[in-house]
Amino acid sequence: MTMMVKIDDKYISKFESFIASLPEGAVEMKNSLDGEISNRVTQYKNNQMQTTPFMEGLDSIREKLASQL
Repeated sequence: MTMMVKIDDKYISKFESFIASLPEGAVEMKNSLDGEISNRVTQYKNNQMQTTPFMEGLDSIREKLASQL
């Protein structure tokens, strides 16, 4: 079974303790952003990702916004 659980910050330590008390392998926790960030960093380092210099990207955004006025 897969589920998404949102935990109030003040209860995170209790939740972590509860998860730790379960048998090993009973729960698989994934931080969905960790894998994505790692993948993108690897792609960037291996020059497999097309990037745009900051100022060019900013100019493009400005042009799009100005055209909508």
